Amino acid sequence: MLCKIKHNIHSIWAIASVEWINLFCSTKLFVLGILFIFLNEQIIVPLKQCSVEMEENLNIFEPFIALCNSGVVMLVLPLFYITMVSDAPRAEGGLIFSHIRSSKMQWLFGELLFALLSAVTMIALLFLVSCILVSGCSDVTLQFSDALTKYRAKFPDRMGDYVLQLLPQNLYQQIDLKTALLYSITSLFFCFFLLSVIILLFSILNCKLAGILIDGALIFMGAVTCSLRLESMWCFPMAHTVIWLHYSEYYSRPLFRPEWSYLYFGIMILLFIAACMLCRKKYQIR
Repeated sequence: MLCKIKHNIHSIWAIASVEWINLFCSTKLFVLGILFIFLNEQIIVPLKQCSVEMEENLNIFEPFIALCNSGVVMLVLPLFYITMVSDAPRAEGGLIFSHIRSSKMQWLFGELLFALLSAVTMIALLFLVSCILVSGCSDVTLQFSDALTKYRAKFPDRMGDYVLQLLPQNLYQQIDLKTALLYSITSLFFCFFLLSVIILLFSILNCKLAGILIDGALIFMGAVTCSLRLESMWCFPMAHTVIWLHYSEYYSRPLFRPEWSYLYFGIMILLFIAACMLCRKKYQIR
Protein backbone atom coordinates (compact mmCIF):
# COMPACT_ATOMS: atom_id res chain seq x y z
CA MET A 1 0.00 0.00 0.00
CA LEU A 2 2.77 2.41 0.98
CA CYS A 3 4.72 1.59 -2.19
CA LYS A 4 1.65 2.28 -4.29
CA ILE A 5 1.18 5.68 -2.62
CA LYS A 6 4.85 6.54 -3.20
CA HIS A 7 4.53 5.48 -6.85
CA ASN A 8 1.44 7.68 -7.30
CA ILE A 9 3.16 10.68 -5.73
CA HIS A 10 6.28 10.10 -7.84
CA SER A 11 4.22 9.88 -11.04
CA ILE A 12 2.24 13.03 -10.22
CA TRP A 13 5.41 14.97 -9.38
CA ALA A 14 7.20 13.72 -12.50
CA ILE A 15 4.42 14.98 -14.79
CA ALA A 16 4.16 18.35 -12.98
CA SER A 17 7.92 18.93 -12.85
CA VAL A 18 8.45 18.15 -16.55
CA GLU A 19 5.62 20.53 -17.49
CA TRP A 20 7.11 23.21 -15.21
CA ILE A 21 10.61 22.80 -16.68
CA ASN A 22 9.23 22.94 -20.22
CA LEU A 23 7.43 26.17 -19.37
CA PHE A 24 10.16 28.10 -17.55
CA CYS A 25 13.09 26.77 -19.60
CA SER A 26 11.61 27.58 -23.01
CA THR A 27 11.22 30.51 -25.39
CA LYS A 28 8.12 31.52 -23.38
CA LEU A 29 10.54 33.36 -21.11
CA PHE A 30 10.58 36.11 -23.76
CA VAL A 31 6.87 36.58 -23.04
CA LEU A 32 7.72 36.90 -19.36
CA GLY A 33 10.40 39.46 -20.21
CA ILE A 34 7.83 41.54 -22.10
CA LEU A 35 5.55 41.38 -19.06
CA PHE A 36 8.33 42.71 -16.81
CA ILE A 37 8.98 45.60 -19.21
CA PHE A 38 5.25 46.36 -19.18
CA LEU A 39 5.27 46.22 -15.37
CA ASN A 40 8.17 48.66 -15.20
CA GLU A 41 6.64 51.17 -17.62
CA GLN A 42 3.05 51.03 -16.33
CA ILE A 43 3.65 50.64 -12.58
CA ILE A 44 7.23 51.26 -11.44
CA VAL A 45 8.05 54.41 -13.44
CA PRO A 46 4.87 56.31 -12.39
CA LEU A 47 5.34 55.29 -8.74
CA LYS A 48 9.00 56.38 -8.76
CA GLN A 49 7.97 59.72 -10.26
CA CYS A 50 5.39 60.07 -7.49
CA SER A 51 8.09 59.37 -4.89
CA VAL A 52 10.33 62.07 -6.38
CA GLU A 53 7.55 64.67 -6.50
CA MET A 54 6.44 63.92 -2.93
CA GLU A 55 10.04 63.63 -1.64
CA GLU A 56 8.94 60.52 0.25
CA ASN A 57 9.90 56.86 -0.07
CA LEU A 58 7.37 54.32 -1.29
CA ASN A 59 6.49 51.14 0.54
CA ILE A 60 8.36 48.25 -1.11
CA PHE A 61 5.12 46.22 -1.39
CA GLU A 62 3.05 48.98 -3.03
CA PRO A 63 4.12 48.27 -6.63
CA PHE A 64 2.92 44.67 -6.38
CA ILE A 65 -0.37 45.75 -4.79
CA ALA A 66 -0.76 48.34 -7.56
CA LEU A 67 -0.03 45.62 -10.13
CA CYS A 68 -2.83 43.47 -8.76
CA ASN A 69 -5.32 46.33 -8.48
CA SER A 70 -4.81 48.40 -11.62
CA GLY A 71 -7.66 47.93 -14.08
CA VAL A 72 -5.46 48.08 -17.18
CA VAL A 73 -2.92 45.68 -15.74
CA MET A 74 -5.56 43.21 -14.57
CA LEU A 75 -6.72 42.94 -18.16
CA VAL A 76 -3.20 42.30 -19.46
CA LEU A 77 -1.80 40.17 -16.64
CA PRO A 78 -4.20 37.19 -17.01
CA LEU A 79 -3.75 37.30 -20.79
CA PHE A 80 0.01 36.98 -20.33
CA TYR A 81 -0.54 34.07 -17.95
CA ILE A 82 -2.76 32.05 -20.29
CA THR A 83 -0.24 32.74 -23.06
CA MET A 84 2.45 31.21 -20.88
CA VAL A 85 0.49 28.06 -19.94
CA SER A 86 -1.47 27.58 -23.17
CA ASP A 87 0.87 24.78 -24.35
CA ALA A 88 0.02 22.59 -21.37
CA PRO A 89 -0.83 19.76 -21.20
CA ARG A 90 1.95 18.74 -23.55
CA ALA A 91 2.29 15.41 -25.35
CA GLU A 92 5.88 15.48 -26.49
CA GLY A 93 9.33 14.40 -25.35
CA GLY A 94 9.49 12.73 -21.96
CA LEU A 95 5.85 13.47 -21.24
CA ILE A 96 4.78 10.78 -23.72
CA PHE A 97 6.48 8.16 -21.53
CA SER A 98 4.87 9.70 -18.43
CA HIS A 99 1.47 9.30 -20.08
CA ILE A 100 2.19 5.67 -20.89
CA ARG A 101 3.50 4.76 -17.42
CA SER A 102 0.87 6.58 -15.38
CA SER A 103 -2.88 6.26 -15.03
CA LYS A 104 -5.30 8.94 -16.25
CA MET A 105 -5.93 9.99 -12.64
CA GLN A 106 -2.19 10.34 -11.93
CA TRP A 107 -1.79 12.36 -15.11
CA LEU A 108 -4.71 14.62 -14.15
CA PHE A 109 -3.35 15.34 -10.68
CA GLY A 110 0.07 15.97 -12.21
CA GLU A 111 -1.43 18.59 -14.51
CA LEU A 112 -3.35 20.15 -11.62
CA LEU A 113 -0.12 20.29 -9.62
CA PHE A 114 1.57 21.97 -12.59
CA ALA A 115 -1.26 24.55 -12.74
CA LEU A 116 -0.69 25.28 -9.06
CA LEU A 117 3.11 25.50 -9.45
CA SER A 118 2.90 27.72 -12.53
CA ALA A 119 0.54 30.16 -10.76
CA VAL A 120 2.75 30.29 -7.65
CA THR A 121 5.92 30.77 -9.74
CA MET A 122 4.39 33.58 -11.81
CA ILE A 123 3.19 35.44 -8.72
CA ALA A 124 6.53 34.95 -6.94
CA LEU A 125 8.44 36.32 -9.95
CA LEU A 126 6.12 39.32 -10.25
CA PHE A 127 6.44 40.00 -6.52
CA LEU A 128 10.24 39.76 -6.50
CA VAL A 129 10.73 41.83 -9.65
CA SER A 130 8.39 44.58 -8.44
CA CYS A 131 10.22 44.76 -5.11
CA ILE A 132 13.66 44.81 -6.76
CA LEU A 133 12.74 47.53 -9.27
CA VAL A 134 11.55 49.88 -6.54
CA SER A 135 14.10 48.95 -3.86
CA GLY A 136 16.16 52.13 -4.35
CA CYS A 137 13.35 54.44 -3.25
CA SER A 138 11.30 52.37 -0.82
CA ASP A 139 11.04 51.31 2.81
CA VAL A 140 9.92 48.00 4.28
CA THR A 141 6.89 48.72 6.50
CA LEU A 142 3.34 47.48 6.91
CA GLN A 143 1.71 50.84 6.19
CA PHE A 144 0.89 52.63 2.96
CA SER A 145 3.42 55.36 2.25
CA ASP A 146 2.75 59.09 2.49
CA ALA A 147 4.04 59.36 -1.07
CA LEU A 148 0.78 57.84 -2.32
CA THR A 149 -1.78 58.48 0.41
CA LYS A 150 -1.03 62.24 0.58
CA TYR A 151 -0.44 62.83 -3.12
CA ARG A 152 -4.06 63.88 -3.68
CA ALA A 153 -3.90 66.42 -0.84
CA LYS A 154 -0.60 67.93 -1.99
CA PHE A 155 -1.61 68.20 -5.65
CA PRO A 156 -5.41 68.82 -5.65
CA ASP A 157 -5.26 70.14 -9.20
CA ARG A 158 -3.95 66.79 -10.49
CA MET A 159 -6.88 64.56 -9.53
CA GLY A 160 -6.82 62.79 -12.90
CA ASP A 161 -3.17 61.69 -12.71
CA TYR A 162 -2.51 58.08 -13.66
CA VAL A 163 -0.70 57.37 -10.39
CA LEU A 164 -3.96 57.92 -8.46
CA GLN A 165 -5.54 55.08 -10.44
CA LEU A 166 -2.83 52.63 -9.38
CA LEU A 167 -3.77 52.73 -5.70
CA PRO A 168 -7.23 54.35 -5.45
CA GLN A 169 -8.77 55.68 -2.26
CA ASN A 170 -11.01 52.61 -2.01
CA LEU A 171 -7.87 50.63 -1.24
CA TYR A 172 -5.76 52.52 1.28
CA GLN A 173 -8.63 54.23 3.14
CA GLN A 174 -10.63 51.07 3.81
CA ILE A 175 -8.05 48.33 4.46
CA ASP A 176 -4.50 48.16 5.77
CA LEU A 177 -1.48 47.26 3.66
CA LYS A 178 -1.06 43.78 5.15
CA THR A 179 -4.64 42.83 4.27
CA ALA A 180 -4.32 44.33 0.79
CA LEU A 181 -1.08 42.42 0.16
CA LEU A 182 -2.48 39.10 1.41
CA TYR A 183 -5.67 39.44 -0.62
CA SER A 184 -3.76 40.50 -3.75
CA ILE A 185 -1.53 37.42 -3.59
CA THR A 186 -4.27 34.89 -2.83
CA SER A 187 -6.88 36.26 -5.23
CA LEU A 188 -4.38 36.48 -8.10
CA PHE A 189 -3.35 32.88 -7.40
CA PHE A 190 -6.97 31.68 -7.47
CA CYS A 191 -7.59 33.63 -10.68
CA PHE A 192 -4.55 32.11 -12.43
CA PHE A 193 -5.36 28.62 -11.16
CA LEU A 194 -8.98 28.86 -12.34
CA LEU A 195 -7.93 29.99 -15.82
CA SER A 196 -5.43 27.14 -16.03
CA VAL A 197 -7.98 24.53 -14.91
CA ILE A 198 -10.43 25.74 -17.57
CA ILE A 199 -7.78 25.19 -20.26
CA LEU A 200 -7.06 21.74 -18.77
CA LEU A 201 -10.73 20.72 -18.92
CA PHE A 202 -11.07 21.61 -22.59
CA SER A 203 -7.74 19.94 -23.32
CA ILE A 204 -9.17 16.75 -21.83
CA LEU A 205 -12.14 17.18 -24.18
CA ASN A 206 -9.62 17.53 -27.04
CA CYS A 207 -10.62 21.13 -27.84
CA LYS A 208 -8.00 23.22 -26.07
CA LEU A 209 -8.56 26.22 -28.32
CA ALA A 210 -12.10 26.53 -26.99
CA GLY A 211 -10.73 26.67 -23.43
CA ILE A 212 -8.27 29.42 -24.37
CA LEU A 213 -11.03 31.42 -26.09
CA ILE A 214 -13.32 31.01 -23.07
CA ASP A 215 -10.55 32.27 -20.79
CA GLY A 216 -10.06 35.25 -23.08
CA ALA A 217 -13.79 35.96 -23.08
CA LEU A 218 -13.94 35.77 -19.27
CA ILE A 219 -11.03 38.21 -18.98
CA PHE A 220 -12.43 40.65 -21.56
CA MET A 221 -16.00 40.60 -20.23
CA GLY A 222 -14.71 40.90 -16.68
CA ALA A 223 -12.59 43.94 -17.58
CA VAL A 224 -15.50 45.63 -19.40
CA THR A 225 -18.05 45.06 -16.63
CA CYS A 226 -15.56 46.20 -13.99
CA SER A 227 -14.79 49.43 -15.86
CA LEU A 228 -18.54 50.14 -16.18
CA ARG A 229 -19.21 49.07 -12.56
CA LEU A 230 -22.04 46.76 -13.61
CA GLU A 231 -23.55 44.34 -11.09
CA SER A 232 -22.78 41.54 -13.54
CA MET A 233 -19.03 42.03 -12.95
CA TRP A 234 -19.30 39.66 -9.97
CA CYS A 235 -20.06 36.85 -12.42
CA PHE A 236 -16.48 37.03 -13.73
CA PRO A 237 -13.15 36.28 -11.98
CA MET A 238 -11.65 39.74 -12.61
CA ALA A 239 -13.86 41.65 -10.16
CA HIS A 240 -13.12 39.11 -7.43
CA THR A 241 -9.38 39.57 -8.01
CA VAL A 242 -9.36 43.35 -7.44
CA ILE A 243 -9.80 44.12 -3.74
CA TRP A 244 -10.68 47.82 -4.02
CA LEU A 245 -13.77 47.01 -6.10
CA HIS A 246 -15.20 45.46 -2.95
CA TYR A 247 -15.28 48.87 -1.18
CA SER A 248 -16.52 52.40 -1.77
CA GLU A 249 -14.31 55.46 -1.30
CA TYR A 250 -16.04 56.66 1.86
CA TYR A 251 -17.75 53.77 3.66
CA SER A 252 -15.81 51.01 5.42
CA ARG A 253 -18.66 48.55 4.97
CA PRO A 254 -17.78 46.47 1.88
CA LEU A 255 -20.00 46.59 -1.18
CA PHE A 256 -19.15 42.92 -1.76
CA ARG A 257 -17.53 40.97 1.04
CA PRO A 258 -14.04 39.58 0.21
CA GLU A 259 -15.03 36.27 1.82
CA TRP A 260 -17.68 35.84 -0.88
CA SER A 261 -14.98 36.21 -3.53
CA TYR A 262 -12.99 33.39 -1.92
CA LEU A 263 -16.19 31.32 -1.94
CA TYR A 264 -16.71 32.16 -5.63
CA PHE A 265 -13.21 30.99 -6.54
CA GLY A 266 -13.52 27.88 -4.38
CA ILE A 267 -16.81 26.79 -5.96
CA MET A 268 -15.67 27.50 -9.52
CA ILE A 269 -12.33 25.70 -9.10
CA LEU A 270 -13.94 22.65 -7.47
CA LEU A 271 -16.58 22.45 -10.20
CA PHE A 272 -13.99 22.52 -12.98
CA ILE A 273 -11.74 20.01 -11.20
CA ALA A 274 -14.73 17.69 -10.75
CA ALA A 275 -15.52 18.07 -14.46
CA CYS A 276 -11.89 17.22 -15.27
CA MET A 277 -12.10 14.06 -13.17
CA LEU A 278 -15.34 12.99 -14.84
CA CYS A 279 -14.02 13.59 -18.35
CA ARG A 280 -10.42 12.40 -17.88
CA LYS A 281 -10.96 9.13 -19.76
CA LYS A 282 -11.81 11.06 -22.93
CA TYR A 283 -8.33 12.56 -23.21
CA GLN A 284 -6.21 11.25 -26.07
CA ILE A 285 -2.54 11.97 -26.75
CA ARG A 286 -2.20 13.83 -30.02
